[in-house]
Amino acid sequence: MSNSTPSTSSQPASGLSDWRRTGYYVLIIALAVLFGLQWGPGSSGCDRFGKLEDPKGEPVATVNGQTIPLKDFVGQYQAQAQQFRAQGVPPEFLKQFGIHKQVVDRLVNTELLSQAAEAQGIRASDDEVVKVILKDTSFQRDGKFDQERYADIIMQYEQMTTVQFEEKLRRQLSAQKLLQLVEASVAVSEDEVRARYQKDGNSAKATFVRLTPSMYADKVAAPKPADLQKWADANTALIAADYEANKFKYFIDERVKARQIFLRVARDADAATKDDAKKRLENVRKQIVDEKKPFADLAKNFSEDTETKDKGGDLGFVERSQLPGDFATKLFALKAGEVTEVTESPIGFHIGLVEDRKAPETKPLDAVKNEIAAALYTKEQARALAKADAEKALAEVKKGKTLEELFPADAKDDKSNLFNFKAETKPEVKETGEFNASADSVPTLGGGAAVFKLLMDMKDKGVVDQVVTIDDGPAATTSGFAVVVLDERKLPSDADFTAKKEQLQVEAVKGKQFEVREAFLKALKGKATVTTNDKAIDKAIGGES
Repeated sequence: MSNSTPSTSSQPASGLSDWRRTGYYVLIIALAVLFGLQWGPGSSGCDRFGKLEDPKGEPVATVNGQTIPLKDFVGQYQAQAQQFRAQGVPPEFLKQFGIHKQVVDRLVNTELLSQAAEAQGIRASDDEVVKVILKDTSFQRDGKFDQERYADIIMQYEQMTTVQFEEKLRRQLSAQKLLQLVEASVAVSEDEVRARYQKDGNSAKATFVRLTPSMYADKVAAPKPADLQKWADANTALIAADYEANKFKYFIDERVKARQIFLRVARDADAATKDDAKKRLENVRKQIVDEKKPFADLAKNFSEDTETKDKGGDLGFVERSQLPGDFATKLFALKAGEVTEVTESPIGFHIGLVEDRKAPETKPLDAVKNEIAAALYTKEQARALAKADAEKALAEVKKGKTLEELFPADAKDDKSNLFNFKAETKPEVKETGEFNASADSVPTLGGGAAVFKLLMDMKDKGVVDQVVTIDDGPAATTSGFAVVVLDERKLPSDADFTAKKEQLQVEAVKGKQFEVREAFLKALKGKATVTTNDKAIDKAIGGES
């Protein structure tokens, strides 16, 4: 290791007390340090992702002028992405989950804490830095620390000297020391512990089956026109409200009435083949523009678009999204009667003629009210079928049948997968897991405060004595009904509190420390200047998003 001069750890200045009173949440800095070690140089995580493209020193973020290397982000993001993939999460969901933002936030928080520690004179000692490095098996040969291996790994994966790496590690450890001082200020009274127990000790667990209108839509017979009209006349306000809530569905973007002549070229065609097709189409365009030959006639003779060739290349009215990007851009830039330049797309070459155009518009209610009425009618009838089946199932459960008997699972269902992104197409038995009075809704079941109160008001386990309505609003994906069995019900008691008091005290302290960390980081972030390199982040996660 480097021959650095040992340093001493100073006690924090009085300004620390101000930080204790205000601030923002950070994922425990110990996790950040652990992440840095586990996925840093020489680690198994680093070996696994060591072939990533070199980010060439580009920063992922800047905190008060201090840059955070993009490579730090890449290593941590890849590690977290792998954990999600192991749980069966499709790669395209990672960006929706905001995993990249969480990683950036963690890196920024670590840098903020490191800077705060330095400002307060808090600095990890040489002995503390050495201890961490010596314990890292990545730097060992035959169970002993190896200086040469250590230097090689740091240079290869961190692209820095051991002196620079040790200072980076020292800053992380200093940040952890600062956070430990903040946490040390936490104290919890017995009254606070008891209040927490009254909520956490008041818990329940349930099994349920949800029956939604979407599961029954295909069982609803199409209404006769007269019956649908009668229903629509009686529900004009409902139809109008649905139209307003979903007006975006009836928006029609700008359209052009166009014709095209298309020559197909394979994606992997060589340059000579592409050049030949382009020249042939340029010659056709010249006949249209210079010799005034009818576009439709030439389309019938030359176009290779089998759907429009016999119609003289007629595309009808089309929106931009219906055409290849570059071709659409050029076509929509023209006036009626004009012809595009020859334009290449992934499937070949195009020229297009604009004959007419229509401005963007939203279909009026009168134009779509029958469509809306049919959809709402079907939903209403499907809802009635769902409720009827729910009531039948509840009656059977009251007679002694189990939900599993009434709704057996498919043998191929994988209940071990933590994440399930499939839409429910049939009633399935599900579990809520344990929840307590600190929550405001029932996990996985939904239904909001009303359903939560219904279950928490029960003092004993057993069948919920009514079909549970789980409508959360007109557009809720969980709308419908459920049959619920309360499998477990725990109520707080003095005897239980006494038995668990010591454990509860520890948990209460941890909970309050979490809140203090949240306050502390928020204060730091509120005073800081933080910028993120969104373009670099998007490029780095392109293969995962």
